[in-house]
Amino acid sequence: MGFWRTVLGLARKKFVGPPVVVAAIVLALAGFFLVPSRYVSTASMVLTVPASGGTLETEPRQRVGLTNPLLQFNDALRTTAGILILATNTPEVAAEIGVTEDGPTALTINDGRTNPDLLGISTNGPFVYIEVESTSPQLVRETMRKAQLRVKLELARRQVALDAPISTHIGVLDVMPASIPKPLIQDRLVAGVVGGLLGVVAGLTAAYAVLRLRASHTAPAEAAGIPSAQTETPVPPVFPLTVAELEAGQDGENGANGENGSARAAVDDTGPIEVVVPRDDQPDSTT
Repeated sequence: MGFWRTVLGLARKKFVGPPVVVAAIVLALAGFFLVPSRYVSTASMVLTVPASGGTLETEPRQRVGLTNPLLQFNDALRTTAGILILATNTPEVAAEIGVTEDGPTALTINDGRTNPDLLGISTNGPFVYIEVESTSPQLVRETMRKAQLRVKLELARRQVALDAPISTHIGVLDVMPASIPKPLIQDRLVAGVVGGLLGVVAGLTAAYAVLRLRASHTAPAEAAGIPSAQTETPVPPVFPLTVAELEAGQDGENGANGENGSARAAVDDTGPIEVVVPRDDQPDSTT
């Protein structure tokens, strides 16, 4: 309680409170504007079954038809979407798209679990969700175009590699086309808040340190018995005496028990006596 009471007391002081507020505002603005702007774009694609189905009908003399292997799983399309997501979430594919580990661009490819709009239905549909975040709108658009093309190319390559008939190839439909890159301000707001808090904490800490330093300097002086400027004993004023009062004090030396004797004792107690001598142009005060 004592610490916080001291801090609040410092904040109320004119030479502490206003400077701390100004420093907090300056640091908050600096944190907000110095953090680089970032932009984000999203796209959602879904896998579709071909119109002819997953099996190509053959001539009656053939015992079985030609089948697309990617449609023979349970929840086939969802399984295929999972294969595409895993295949495109590799460092090699990211490097082909232009996303490096230490670069300014971040790429996310999943089934939509990070998108609130798809979170409730991503478990029921074969969605492929793509999100690109970077420092410029142009870079976001280019990376998004490459990522979508890479997903479609990966699907086509796998179906060709499995000798699936072209008429049974799975298609990709853009449910939500790539959105226009939008600026993100969350990072800048966080930087501004952190800068403001840093200004308040640093200002109050500096003021508290100065207060403790002054207290540490005054404590040894008080312990040594050296009075400070505020505790010096005031010197009693010296009142001047007239010649008549001075003569009355001298008469008191002959009679220590008389009234003049007490006056002389009073004069002795007061210390030095300032003698006022009348000038020639003024009447003698003893007459």
